[in-house]
Amino acid sequence: MARATRDILLATLHRHLPEIADHVSEAALAAIPAYAEFDEDLRCPTSLAVRSFIEHVEGKRNEIDHSLIEYARQLALRGVDGATLAHWWRVVNHELWVWLTTRCPTEFDLQGDGLAVWNELLDIHERYVGASMDAFFETQSELRASELACRHASLDELLDGRASDQTATMLKVLGIRSEKVLIARFSSTGTGPNDPAEPSSRFEPLIRDIQAHTRRLPWTVSDGRLILCLPHDEHTRESLARLADRLEPTVRVGVSRPWPITGNLAVPNRQAELALRGAGPTTRLVDFGALSLVQIAALQVDLKAEDVPPALDTLLAEDARSGHEWVRTAEALTQSHGSISGAASALQVHANTIYYRITAARSVSGLDLRNPTVLADIQFIQACRTFGTYDGAGPVAPPD
Repeated sequence: MARATRDILLATLHRHLPEIADHVSEAALAAIPAYAEFDEDLRCPTSLAVRSFIEHVEGKRNEIDHSLIEYARQLALRGVDGATLAHWWRVVNHELWVWLTTRCPTEFDLQGDGLAVWNELLDIHERYVGASMDAFFETQSELRASELACRHASLDELLDGRASDQTATMLKVLGIRSEKVLIARFSSTGTGPNDPAEPSSRFEPLIRDIQAHTRRLPWTVSDGRLILCLPHDEHTRESLARLADRLEPTVRVGVSRPWPITGNLAVPNRQAELALRGAGPTTRLVDFGALSLVQIAALQVDLKAEDVPPALDTLLAEDARSGHEWVRTAEALTQSHGSISGAASALQVHANTIYYRITAARSVSGLDLRNPTVLADIQFIQACRTFGTYDGAGPVAPPD
């Protein structure tokens, strides 16, 4: 039998193009359920792909057919994943081989020009696969960047207190399904190669950890802070509990109180920022919901040495120098609501010791540790020291 010529094989492919398109399309629909879900007509792109392959082999086409590249972009826009598109190209390649070897074995003579033509078809196939997958992932990246920008903008708007009447609706669009949310603000004191205005890359492992499983939580960046909106649920509580012990030494976190999704998110955003002010080397995660009112007041502004009343400064300085334990006594009296016996029990000393300390403190500074105002001032300055908003540098000479 005379060997089939190259021209005969290509002419056969042209003549049976509708049949080949039907065969490959049916195989693709059977192998890839996602296309059936999209009610996708695969005959058109399949016919286009095979026709383009033949034209390239014939020398009638040099450039890739941009219609197939546009098809890949449209699939990305419709939400088809990359694996599905890659699978379609594999089916096209495999079923074209099946058709050639079973439907026209005479023309597809592997001893003649058949194998050479197939190798050329295979090379063209690889070119199209590479170009279409590049276009697909480029479109996906553009979509993700656009979606991420929209999510950032939406959360920024909510955190600023705008559109508060639409907070619940917008949060649901952003993936929050709980009745309350937490705002968490993250900062890093370290100096790395990352742009401080865009710390998301620095915190990427942390975001992945908190967004474990299938959760996609809204986040944004502001003033070098990473801000996450978290659903107030058991998963979040567990994540934050684990997080406290796993933070890098340079990372600080402030978390708001639970806040209703119908409320103004500017409030928990401010709470998270205040809590972040209290985070430091020893306590890297501060929960605003666990703070007392005095601790919250201590976070509002840095306390200056000149702000401290001279009498209180004298008491604190003498107590620190001589170890009189006046501050501990004041704290015990605060916790026991001024009860001498309660303070004595808390400190495990005799009640007379408490009386003696009160008398000694008054003789040195003129301040009475039984005075609620004095106790509140001592508690406040201790909270400022705890959160690092007061360095206890000592009194500043009053101006002349």
